[in-house]
Amino acid sequence: MRFWKIFFAVLFISVLITNSYAQEVLTGLTRNVVIQKEALRHPVTSPKNGEAVKLPFFDDFSGYIGFPQEKLWSDRQGFVNATYPIYPPTMGVVTMDALDDKGRIYSHADRTPFAADTLTSNLIRLDSNFTFHRPMSASDSLYFSFYYQPGGGCKSQPAVAWGRVGDAPESEDRLILEFGYATGQDIFIGFAYGDYVIEEGQYYIAGDTIPNPFMPGCIYIFESNAFAGEVIQMPTDSLFGPEYVWNEVWSTNGTTLDSWLAEDNLQYFKQVLIPITDPQYFRPNFQFRFRNYASLDLDSWSANVTGWASNCDQWHIDYVLLDVNRNQHDLYPNDVAFVGPTTTALAHYQAMPWNQYRPSDMATSFHNELANISSGVKNTFYNYSVRKAPNTHIYTSTVNNENAQPYFESGLHQYQYHAEPDINFVYEYDGADSATFYITHVFRMEGANDECLTNDTCRFVQKFYNYYAYDDGTAEAGYSLLSTMTNPDASLALQFTLAEPDTLRSVRMWFNSVLDDDNFAEFTLMVWDDNNGQPGNVLYELPAQMPNHAEEYLDFVSYYPEEPVYLEGTFYVGFRQTHDIQLNLGFDQNSDARGFIFYKTSSSWQQSFLKGAPMIRPVLGKYFDHSGVDPRPEMTLHCYPNPTTGAVQVSGLEQMDDVSCQVFDVYGRLLQSMPVQGTLDLSAYQPGVYLLQFTQNQKVLKTEKIIKQ
Repeated sequence: MRFWKIFFAVLFISVLITNSYAQEVLTGLTRNVVIQKEALRHPVTSPKNGEAVKLPFFDDFSGYIGFPQEKLWSDRQGFVNATYPIYPPTMGVVTMDALDDKGRIYSHADRTPFAADTLTSNLIRLDSNFTFHRPMSASDSLYFSFYYQPGGGCKSQPAVAWGRVGDAPESEDRLILEFGYATGQDIFIGFAYGDYVIEEGQYYIAGDTIPNPFMPGCIYIFESNAFAGEVIQMPTDSLFGPEYVWNEVWSTNGTTLDSWLAEDNLQYFKQVLIPITDPQYFRPNFQFRFRNYASLDLDSWSANVTGWASNCDQWHIDYVLLDVNRNQHDLYPNDVAFVGPTTTALAHYQAMPWNQYRPSDMATSFHNELANISSGVKNTFYNYSVRKAPNTHIYTSTVNNENAQPYFESGLHQYQYHAEPDINFVYEYDGADSATFYITHVFRMEGANDECLTNDTCRFVQKFYNYYAYDDGTAEAGYSLLSTMTNPDASLALQFTLAEPDTLRSVRMWFNSVLDDDNFAEFTLMVWDDNNGQPGNVLYELPAQMPNHAEEYLDFVSYYPEEPVYLEGTFYVGFRQTHDIQLNLGFDQNSDARGFIFYKTSSSWQQSFLKGAPMIRPVLGKYFDHSGVDPRPEMTLHCYPNPTTGAVQVSGLEQMDDVSCQVFDVYGRLLQSMPVQGTLDLSAYQPGVYLLQFTQNQKVLKTEKIIKQ
């Protein structure tokens, strides 16, 4: 994940020229909150035993986000998204990285390459050509193909990393494709384990043996010293599972998208096309799988950048197709598609309060990324329609058809009235507390034979609730101010403009979890008025606030002024910090709010030069909860002593039942889960920093950082 080091160096040098006191810093993420939410909504209950898929097997990952769809894939170690790739063949890819299917860094993650994600297809029927009702053979011309891209984005200007999203895999990292099948035989795969308590008066040293009470006739060999009262994990039974044969058929080492574009400025994705001729695969239980190897880079060079150790080494995969009657020249599917998400209909905001909306807030046009990925010119149709929830038609555009040139020759489809269609409608304010509008864009080829229809449609939900937002709700990075002052004093402010006076009820912020939980430091919530386009006088400040992690709540966290703050005209919301700890605020890299972001480290404000949006949302006027998240009562749980040599007392449990504690290391790996009785025993852990997460009825109550000496 050296990208973050390179990016930091660029930022450091660039900002140092104009301001010797602080720099804006972007870092990667240690969590994938989208996946965490999906894992909670759709827990794995049992292994899949679904019906085998018949050809064609096809997934372009369009039309959905989160886990790969169950009807095609047998596991969930991949993140379907449209926010990390750069110009994929069609909107939506599956990203393979260093995070598991619960959105956390793998427990075995290391600085040397380690096996990370594995994405496996369901069983596929390759025993028969069902069109002709005969056994499959090499003469059926069976081919497997997909597109891939290394993560990390690309540069759009020399030495400036505007387009950097995610992290590029290093040369020792790999992406692998394997073909395989179950042999029908069972083999030994490991042991089941149970707790064995060392009896009073007994102790054992490494190498000692005792009869295994769970498995008569077997002995247990101690790998380390064990003493009376200690609980050890002892094998209780042998486990057997199906034997699989997996053959590597393709692989590539890590690289950068920049190196591809240096060869061909349209080569954002590469296609792989593999013939399947080996008879061993012509069977009813064929499967394929993608695997990646990733590596955490713990170089001490970056030790002064809080939170830089994070998700890394991403690969994006798109347009997976396995079918018969193909050939080595079958490179261009008969398809036109959206390549990326469309944009808001508002000039500046992703969302805003309904009562503050005015027609002048509308943008002049949408921005669509469209492509003809076939081999020839296609006559294409485009329009968009607007509907107010629940189902009131507002507007439908009328646009001429236009020929779209093949992407491999001309790049994206640039016809203005398709790619930059005018916004010829306004929202009509109805006096309600809120409103939701659905904008549906359709881009398709005229006639039949479009190979995929789901990628022809792109939707945007325009929300008018009670808050302003420049961000789209998903963080791709973390934003911090890195101060080099002897007495640090830095501030961040986001600009917002009211159409009529209003009151500030709360500020919603998204803070990321970072290595060692080192962004857990006080800040002051700030509100300013305007001074000629920059923050002016302080209207309100709320000191002694702490960055509650978004991952803990799986949503924005609200900070409430002691009383509503009166606002009018242009105002600014943000924070002030008087320390050099980087707070690591969520940063949306798919929006661009550069003109409305300001930071200060001495006497003058500077305008941000980073493309994106810090995830800060002021909430105005009458309060109503549109998120469905229950307000959380103030938690009084407290752990002491801290630091500790082993025993940790937990106070505040007097009127709380069924509270559990999960112990995590600094990488977010779960080490232990236990009920809380008032005292926790951490004596078995090595010295270091640990996170104690207290939960009740599967809801997080509080997370505390504890130092084990």
